[in-house]
Amino acid sequence: MKMMKTVLITSAILASTPLWAQTATTAPDHTSTHTQPAPYGDNPSIFKVLGHKAQQKVQHTAEKVDYGVQKGIAKVKPKVENAWEETKDFATEKSEVAKEKTERAATTVNRKLNQTKDNIIGSPNDQPAPIVSRPLSESSTDQQAVPVQQTPAS
Repeated sequence: MKMMKTVLITSAILASTPLWAQTATTAPDHTSTHTQPAPYGDNPSIFKVLGHKAQQKVQHTAEKVDYGVQKGIAKVKPKVENAWEETKDFATEKSEVAKEKTERAATTVNRKLNQTKDNIIGSPNDQPAPIVSRPLSESSTDQQAVPVQQTPAS
């Protein structure tokens, strides 16, 4: 009987072994976490492992810096564009004011120039100045002056 119990237990263990074994025909479970093998192999040197870890840390830091820079640019960009538009508007206004002042100054200068020319040369609308002719024997300080009319030249 002892032999019978041993054979029965042994056959039960051997028969149930395939039930507990995983086979390749079963679908992989997607809910479980699948760890990938290390990129540096099964038995790497310590320097390969440290180099790989340092590369990962540098990459992670670069991604964080890039994210921070993009976030900062997103904050600053509207302010810069607004300042640029205000600068263009201000420059346009100032150039219009400068044009108006230049036109007024040019008008004033032309008017003063014409007034000065009229004062020096005389206006074409004014009467010509009388020409006084005296004999050479008379004194130039004599108060009696005889105007001589000349015919205008054509």
